[in-house]
Amino acid sequence: MASPANDKAAILASLPVRPDEDPFVVATGGFYRRWFNLLDDLRPLLETVKGLEGTEDEMWVPAWSAVAQRFEKEAEAAIGRSDRTAARRAFLEAKTYYSLARFPAPYRSGSPICPAEMGPLKAAAYDRYLQCFRRAAEYLEAPPETLRVARGQYEATGYLRIPRGASASKRVPAVLVMCGGDMYKEDREKYAEGALAEGLAALVVDAPGTGQTTFPHAPESIVAWQAALDELAKRLDIDSNRLGAFGVSRGGLWVMRLAATDKRIKALISVAPGGVGYWGTPEERAHWRQHVDDRAKYWFGPHASRPIQPKRLTEEEQREEFLRWSLKDNGLLQNLTMPMLLINGKRDHLTPIGNLYMLLESGPPTGRTARVYENDGHIAAKNEVEWAPAGWKWLRKQLTS
Repeated sequence: MASPANDKAAILASLPVRPDEDPFVVATGGFYRRWFNLLDDLRPLLETVKGLEGTEDEMWVPAWSAVAQRFEKEAEAAIGRSDRTAARRAFLEAKTYYSLARFPAPYRSGSPICPAEMGPLKAAAYDRYLQCFRRAAEYLEAPPETLRVARGQYEATGYLRIPRGASASKRVPAVLVMCGGDMYKEDREKYAEGALAEGLAALVVDAPGTGQTTFPHAPESIVAWQAALDELAKRLDIDSNRLGAFGVSRGGLWVMRLAATDKRIKALISVAPGGVGYWGTPEERAHWRQHVDDRAKYWFGPHASRPIQPKRLTEEEQREEFLRWSLKDNGLLQNLTMPMLLINGKRDHLTPIGNLYMLLESGPPTGRTARVYENDGHIAAKNEVEWAPAGWKWLRKQLTS
């Protein structure tokens, strides 16, 4: 049993609810929500945040890389005593701290998440991030298969996991796990584990504009996800008539757009669904723009690349981007007729909760299920321990009934 000081549930319960992007505060709904459920022990994260001196590469990357290196040493020690389970876990912890070190790079053209190109410190951290993930995968009984997903001149990389016993005579349902804007396929492998536990194959792919992909961040890059479905449909051990999709944050936006565009998606889970078409009240829009401006105060790039005056988002620019992605305004909302499970925290500062309610207010009278956590923020990270296993069971039922 975990000691009180290392009781993860108790630590999460003790955090203040503060939905924002302040990297100097660990809070429910805050900046570090991205990594809560990737770590077994939150104490190194809490201790490191206390000592942070800044977010520019020269201060940020060494602070988090030092924690990652400690776990790499633990992994090597576990290998020395032939403890494969401990080695895998330590490599995953190291990978997660390198995820923090490389955040939000690597930059891809057209990505609004990272306005600065990746400097040498983050390039090195990203390389170690990939290496630690590969080392952790070596200790799986069936390591993921690396797939190249291509369409035209663009390509993305994904990891495919197949349940034991799947074959041409025993084909299994599959789920496409769609990554977000700053968490990549190596961070989302835990969702593949959840799918596998329910007998589902899982393909995790970097989202357009991020990670190991050349697809730009643009609505037209929906073809990247359709190409991923093509890869699943080719497999003799996968039932192409039973495909689902799962996405978190910007991945939740992509899930909705893919399902509205491609009828092969039979059921979906969208966590913090965005881009549905909820424009909101003037007060809500001003609140959202303020959070964008607040985020711009923290520069995640080399010191020399920091702009003298961060650009502020106008309401006209906000409206233009909204219309670019809105399913309602693109004439796609009515295409969402498949079963869906919608999840979010009520205090979401990035994706207005009105998008989730708009989905509940449209479409067929049955088939839509939602869970909103009142005292949680974007992606309901504190409550993932509840919604994730329940979600995978729900999706299995939809794809196998």
